[in-house]
Amino acid sequence: MWSLTVLTTVLLVTLEPANGNEVFGCGGFIKNANSDLDFSRVEVGLYNPQGSLKIKTDCSPSNGYYFIPLYDKGEYVLKVIPPPGWSFEPEQVPVKFDGTTDICSQGKDVNFIFKGFGITGRVEIYQHKIGAKGVQVELRSESNAKIGQTVTDTNGVFSFTPIKSGRYVIRVRHEKWHFVKPEYGVEVTTGNTEIPAGALMVSGFDVEGSVVSDGQPFGNVGFLLYAEKGKATLVKCSSDDVPAVDGTDARFSAAPRCYTDANKATGTYTFAGVSSGKYRVVPLFAANKAIKFHIRPEAQEVTVDRDGVRLAPFEVTGFSVGGKVLLTAGGSGVANAKVKLNGKDVATTNSNGEYLLENIQAGTYTIQVTADELQFKDHIVKISLNNPSLPDVVVAGFKVCGQVISKHSHRVAITRKGSTFHTEVTTKENAAGEWCTFLETGHYTVEVRTSQEDAAAGIQFFPLVQSIHVDRSPLGGIVFSQLRATVSGEIRCLSNDDASCLQDLTVTMTALDTNGNLVGQPTKAELADGKYSFANVLPGSYEVSVPKSRLCWQSNTVKINVKSAQETVPPFIQSGYIVSIVSSHSTKMTYKLQEGVESPKSEDLTLNSGMNTFCVKQAGKYAITLTGCHRYADSTPKFFTTDEATPLSLVASKHRTTVKILAEEKSTYKTLVTSIGEADVQTIEFQPTNERHDGKHIYQHDFFLTQDEKIAISPQSEIMLFAPTTLEVIGGSDCSEVATKIVATKGLLIDGKTSPPIGEAKITLLFPKNPELASLVAQTNERGEFRFGPIDAGLEVELVAEKESYVFSAWDKASGSFKGHKLCEIIVTVKDDTGKRLPGVLLSLSGAESYRKNLVTGDDGTIKFHSLSPSEYYLRAMMKEYEFRPNSKLIEVREGATVMEELRGTRTAFSIFGSITSLNGEPFSGVTVEAVTDDRCGGHLEESTSEFNGGYRIRGLQPGCQYSVRVRTDGPSSNVDRSIPKEKVVKVESGDIRDVNMIAISPLAFVDVTVRVLASENDYYKTLKIFLYKRGSDSPVHSQRIESPLNPKSKINPGIMVFFPRIPFDQKSYYIELTSTLSDKNYKYNLPTIEFTANASSYFTEVHFRPELRTAEGDLNQNSLSAIVLIFIVGFIFFKQDLALELLGAVWNKVSAGVGEIVSKSKPKEQKYEPVEIDEREIDKLASSINAIKKKKVKKAN
Repeated sequence: MWSLTVLTTVLLVTLEPANGNEVFGCGGFIKNANSDLDFSRVEVGLYNPQGSLKIKTDCSPSNGYYFIPLYDKGEYVLKVIPPPGWSFEPEQVPVKFDGTTDICSQGKDVNFIFKGFGITGRVEIYQHKIGAKGVQVELRSESNAKIGQTVTDTNGVFSFTPIKSGRYVIRVRHEKWHFVKPEYGVEVTTGNTEIPAGALMVSGFDVEGSVVSDGQPFGNVGFLLYAEKGKATLVKCSSDDVPAVDGTDARFSAAPRCYTDANKATGTYTFAGVSSGKYRVVPLFAANKAIKFHIRPEAQEVTVDRDGVRLAPFEVTGFSVGGKVLLTAGGSGVANAKVKLNGKDVATTNSNGEYLLENIQAGTYTIQVTADELQFKDHIVKISLNNPSLPDVVVAGFKVCGQVISKHSHRVAITRKGSTFHTEVTTKENAAGEWCTFLETGHYTVEVRTSQEDAAAGIQFFPLVQSIHVDRSPLGGIVFSQLRATVSGEIRCLSNDDASCLQDLTVTMTALDTNGNLVGQPTKAELADGKYSFANVLPGSYEVSVPKSRLCWQSNTVKINVKSAQETVPPFIQSGYIVSIVSSHSTKMTYKLQEGVESPKSEDLTLNSGMNTFCVKQAGKYAITLTGCHRYADSTPKFFTTDEATPLSLVASKHRTTVKILAEEKSTYKTLVTSIGEADVQTIEFQPTNERHDGKHIYQHDFFLTQDEKIAISPQSEIMLFAPTTLEVIGGSDCSEVATKIVATKGLLIDGKTSPPIGEAKITLLFPKNPELASLVAQTNERGEFRFGPIDAGLEVELVAEKESYVFSAWDKASGSFKGHKLCEIIVTVKDDTGKRLPGVLLSLSGAESYRKNLVTGDDGTIKFHSLSPSEYYLRAMMKEYEFRPNSKLIEVREGATVMEELRGTRTAFSIFGSITSLNGEPFSGVTVEAVTDDRCGGHLEESTSEFNGGYRIRGLQPGCQYSVRVRTDGPSSNVDRSIPKEKVVKVESGDIRDVNMIAISPLAFVDVTVRVLASENDYYKTLKIFLYKRGSDSPVHSQRIESPLNPKSKINPGIMVFFPRIPFDQKSYYIELTSTLSDKNYKYNLPTIEFTANASSYFTEVHFRPELRTAEGDLNQNSLSAIVLIFIVGFIFFKQDLALELLGAVWNKVSAGVGEIVSKSKPKEQKYEPVEIDEREIDKLASSINAIKKKKVKKAN
């Protein structure tokens, strides 16, 4: 019997029965991966936050799967209920079920893992057999997953618990310790496991030290470790890296066990993994180093016990240092140079220019170097242990000597080109006239300075100026003299019998300056039998030349230096005849003489773009053949002659454009070539080459295109894939290779089938690592065959076969087939006690290898579980308020079988239906409604949450019990303050109860604060500002100015209403404060402060403001009034002098009486704040009228 494992993953089940209600659930597994476990003994329960059990279920005995349906949103706790002594992790999982974001709604398994047993062990120390404290120990699975971590105690003991059955690896580690074996494998079966003694052992510790010099870290030193003789030791050091240096202490081994270098930055060194015992540490300097240090002590002994050891520092006390004497910076060395240190001879350089200063101390020294024909500068250097090196001593000058041929002494001037350097030397006063000096590497000019007396006597030395190049070596032979010479030479034609090359030919000689440039007028010489000469030539540099004309010469110019009385110029030798060709492009040309030679030899020449001039050895007519990557028109010349004066013109019409195909496989590659803009289509086969590129075969074809000509190339193949599929090529102005290569990869053809043949099976080709590519789908024919391709062979593909009621194996690439198998099915029908089919029943089916499926019956009460493999399945029926017979059942399904099952459900509980609304009649969602019985029914509690439409359903109410239905107002998530009515009492008999409706009132969240401000006068409001503070805060919650009434002159004063922004209903203290801008110097008033608590929906208060005018201010107003009256009287007297005397007595009495009356009436008015102010406009008006009267009176007088 062929069987196939079916893996069906259903993490969260959203079940849609026929009535349209959604039933969610939490599911998962009881897991124990490494040992058998009787899952049937484990249950999983769903509890509310108060700890009441809502529902529980047992687990599938085959794979430990469980599933619990959830009907209402809310907070729950999933708990595993195992037999005593069994341990799981986690023991419980909180679930905040909201239908979208919680762990169950997101489709995740809630698994409970069986924990298990324990592992103990001990970490020992090599050669001590005692425990190692503080070692970190890790427990990992065979797949290297970390299980746990701990640290050994004082005895080296460690333990892990709980651990389930299986194979594990224990790993030990320490920051500075090392181990013989850092890990140990262990198997846990049915009890605690103990690690054998010696299985985990510390092999050694780190021995550390440092090197200092003048108290600073020093790192240019190594160290050797010698072990005590005759003792077994362990060291983490490769023997290949240890220098062969014999030890000098007989108590320790002759050969070192380990070598290490000190860190250059910190001066520290470490010997890793040194086991317990005695050792000797000896410093070592590498023999090939240019610097040798002196260190103390010469060695240190150390004893390693149960931990790492740090040695006392080694101290560097002195050193020997080497240096180099070089010709140039970075150049070769100077041999046999004498080196002096502070004036004392200390060393001589070797053949490489190296020298060594032995055993010196840190300090400042002067280094002097001498050598034959070389000059050096003194060097002052500071040598320290932190900088134990000497700078290279580079030659400062090379000896340069010359001669001025004269019996008298002369001055020789030397100037460096491109520099301000200038020096002069004096020749010796003898016939030789020798002179010497030292110069740096470079280009110089040398000339003899003549005096006025010498010039008057006609003394002039030649050459006038000489250029010299001092190049890392001494230089001599610089001669100046008063010589006049004869220069001669000859012309040689191609044949001695042919003197045609001498016709109309002249030889020219021109002087050269110190830079090699032509100066002065050229001198010409006539030829006689091919010979020429120049007389009375002064010493110096010259250029002798013959014209090129139409002849070729081996060289038509010769440079000579006239130093003697007779100078011979190398002969000018004719090499051929000049031919000129103008070519539009670079190409290759073959030419051959057509006449005069029996077997003319062909010559090859590469023509460059532009003018090309070359020589032919014989005169005559030449035939030309053009080869290369260009094509020429038929009118292009085919010959040239040596007597043509006009250059030959060659113009290319087409140019080669090379296109390549890079192919993985050798094959015939044909392409369709289309001339863009034309209907012409050609089939062209690309030719193979012997070259390869990145392992691919190269095929190519050369297209000859005019400039800007366009073609499209489309490769054709039944088995290969091309990228790009079509390549557009544009002809260029020259030959080129198309940068874009057509890459031909072998296309993947997938021919497959199903075994046995299964028609109309859906085969899907996926590209798992290329999600941007769409999957391909094929369907098998009646023989079970299918095909995909060609596709890119570089893509990773995945094939999946599917057909309802069939299961297929993974794609077998070797056989190119899927193995298919028709599966079994289970048909379950659920009925109630009356035989009526029962919808809405949750049927959970689980089997081996984590198979599970949860479905809800529709109106027909039937569920079909199809595509099952032969196995044993566990069926369980669940629906709240119903009990089923049987509640669960094990079903054995054989190969290809259809199993029919029927379950009966009896209703054992009922529901309450109702709705929750707010005061305005709108639905109130998210309200928790609970139904609680009295003690006679055991205090049974069920609850539900209202939906978006305010409706709720409380399930699972027991018949015969009386329930108090109420809205829950407590708890952190409660959104209700109280309900109307507070509760309803209902009794459940033998059916559902409906229309248990209630009104829910939201808790108060804010407080409305209103203040009425009353001022004694309307004019005072604009001076007021009101503040609202929270107790304990200096910053106001809100502040605002009091606005003036709409009609400030009105006698009606109802006050001003101030409405503050809403404040939180937080039971905190607040206070209201009033301020005014009235001057407290002129008024006296009280500013009220009112405090209240935010514990009601609204708060209202009144604030009064009654200022009083101070008395001193009243006196001031009376005096101001009297002043105004007095001004009026004075003005009247001034302008009415004729009546003043007559009326003075009467008017004065009346005015005094009037003023007294006004003052007596104004006092009580001022106390009510009716201030009398001086109106400037009235004063101005009065003054204007007085002036008018005065002017009028003056006019009459005139």
